[in-house]
Amino acid sequence: MQSSGTPLAGVRVVEVALGAGAVAAGPAGSLPGALLRDLGAEVTRVRPARRSTLDAGVEYERAWDHGKHPVELGDDPEAAARRVSELAAGADVLVLSGPEAALERRGVRYSTLAQANPRLIVSRIRPSFHALGDIPDIELLVQARAGLLTQIRAHRAGPAFGDPAVAGLGAALSATVGALALLYEREATGVGGWAETSLYDGLQAILPMIIGTVEHHSPSTTLLWQQQGPAEALSYRCADGEYLQLWFGAKGAYEQFLEHLGDPPSEKGYNADLISGAMVERGRRWAATFATRDRAEWLESLAGHQFRCEPVWRPGEALRDGHVRAIGLAVEREDPDLGPVTMLGPALRVRRAADGAAPPAAAGTRLLSDVRVLDLSAYLAGPVAPLILAELGADVVKVEPRTGDAHRAMQPMFAAGQRGKRALALDLKASGAAEVLRRLFRDSDVVHHNSRVGAAERLGYDESTVRAANPVAIYSFASGFGEQGPRALLPANDQLMQALAGIEAGQGGHGQPPTYLVWGAIDVTGGWLAACGIIAGLYARRRDGGGQVVRSSLLGAALTMKSGAFLAGDRVVGGPVLDAGQTGYGAAYRLYRGGDDAWFALAIPDQPAWDRLRATVPQADLPATPPPLRTESGEPQPAELILERLFATKDAGWWVSALRAAAVPVEPVPEADRTAFATGFVDDPVNRRLGRVTDYRWDDRGRVAQPSFPPRVGPEPAPRARAGIPGLGEHTREVLRESGFDDGEIAELIGNGTVAAPTATPLSPS
Repeated sequence: MQSSGTPLAGVRVVEVALGAGAVAAGPAGSLPGALLRDLGAEVTRVRPARRSTLDAGVEYERAWDHGKHPVELGDDPEAAARRVSELAAGADVLVLSGPEAALERRGVRYSTLAQANPRLIVSRIRPSFHALGDIPDIELLVQARAGLLTQIRAHRAGPAFGDPAVAGLGAALSATVGALALLYEREATGVGGWAETSLYDGLQAILPMIIGTVEHHSPSTTLLWQQQGPAEALSYRCADGEYLQLWFGAKGAYEQFLEHLGDPPSEKGYNADLISGAMVERGRRWAATFATRDRAEWLESLAGHQFRCEPVWRPGEALRDGHVRAIGLAVEREDPDLGPVTMLGPALRVRRAADGAAPPAAAGTRLLSDVRVLDLSAYLAGPVAPLILAELGADVVKVEPRTGDAHRAMQPMFAAGQRGKRALALDLKASGAAEVLRRLFRDSDVVHHNSRVGAAERLGYDESTVRAANPVAIYSFASGFGEQGPRALLPANDQLMQALAGIEAGQGGHGQPPTYLVWGAIDVTGGWLAACGIIAGLYARRRDGGGQVVRSSLLGAALTMKSGAFLAGDRVVGGPVLDAGQTGYGAAYRLYRGGDDAWFALAIPDQPAWDRLRATVPQADLPATPPPLRTESGEPQPAELILERLFATKDAGWWVSALRAAAVPVEPVPEADRTAFATGFVDDPVNRRLGRVTDYRWDDRGRVAQPSFPPRVGPEPAPRARAGIPGLGEHTREVLRESGFDDGEIAELIGNGTVAAPTATPLSPS
């Protein structure tokens, strides 16, 4: 039995981060261990004694690494590799990040380590590469190579520095999922395995909503796969200089807001105004209105309506909020240097909820190929978790209304979360729905949803109802704001969470308006977190028996994206500050413009790289050591101004060639529109060879290409998910037959409107 009530009790994790540091790699080197720690594992944190100069004055690791057992390696690379191998010999999971020269070339590789410890699981965040060659393991350079920096609506023309470390985040989450899936498999086989991902893979893990190509565009694919999303961000400056964020996602919310503000009614509705750009003109009027009163007054005036309004906070400020504290997302700790601090609490909670024996493992299954998932979720955040499970072999049955999921019309969002599933169309309010659900619950290992708090109880898929049919089910609820607290009943979405978590303010730059990132990144992060919890629950059930409950939230996902920020007393320790020009964090880590108005990204991770930069530009009066990154003010550093003037004297391409010749980490920034950005992923021959791309046909859209989710796993081949997107009710008959309904009963359910099924077989994926 689980002695501590946590799913990973007794699991020993060694997390080795030998890469470019916390700023350069983002959360890739620390978040896997933090998530596994919060799930009950004992984590040893291994890092080099010599730290990246980019991390000077940046306190991320205080938040990420608390509760881990620290091990510091010396400067001798051979001794360091031996120490890692020694630690791996006694571990269940080894999470590795860093250059191959420090690891694989010194014997720290799965094939070697598994000889001493056959049960070892190695989750490797390895250096990134694609058709243009290797990419340094540095967030800024990976984003630049991928074309992401032109997918941001900057305050000026040209690319913008990407403040959220989405590549590192995706690498961390996919590495964690890989480790957990292999732990689940190991309980059946007794043998470990490997998973691998990278920062480049991490971008694909977090950005599926905006990475896609389609043969025949619709208005929604044009909006997100050709363009950069809605032009009106719905954030407005108030009289006191603070900003607020609006959202009109609930039914009737837009119309109610227009009436409340005295704006003319819309002839075509919210979605049409958003897609057509008609809302931009309304936004100008609203901006003038909001500038007349302080934010607190507006928040009070706009509360209690169908439309939603939240403050735009800076990174770390949400930890002061009463709701965030009430639901355990802000936790007080004692730091040995700073004294009392408030940090992000567990964004994911898994606990044993019922007794019962686990189903026996099916012979010959791989990863999650013996798992049935009932997906009752909607929008984007909910469906991503079951898709991740499907890509690891699970059989996922999507349940949606007989009229279809509302997001079928928003096709990039639908495609980002609905591949690889079977579809059953069910009217949850019909008289026959309860029996259909009961049998589906009985036959499923996982039941997952992201409904508003209280909706599952009204519609018959709450935890107690599921447990009555299947006591050992894994019940996963991914809420918006958590299940308790003042905001629990409110609708939530990615944009509101960007405002609360400090993502919009951080991306906006010092003293500038917030910048909304139309990427769906928080929604997708929420899906990855829920998937981590579900797989941990499956592992605990297989190991110890008993049903499990998994609780996550969109708010927790948003705060995870800024989890390095914390409070020291009441002072925000938020990390590096983006400048007003949205170029970067300081002289050593930012974008520069060449004399031809083309841009390049410069990232100096250590003193030797800074020395090489100085040798390349001896005419510049640069300081002997790289200036620490900005963490308080957004004012430009003297070294930045020197380099700006110097780099403007020659074309960007000349500088990239000169700096690369001197082994200075640099990357040109391509002027990629959304189509070029997406095709850069899906047409990359390396991506295709590694299975990073999936192709299928989708109704009127024709041929569609999207990224597959990491990680890759081995040594045995991984199961493949279904390639296409299911049609409405495409598998209704098939799933009902598997649940014991005969053809006569199915015909009756169709006839009385309980379920829907097509009369002809849809075009199969190819």
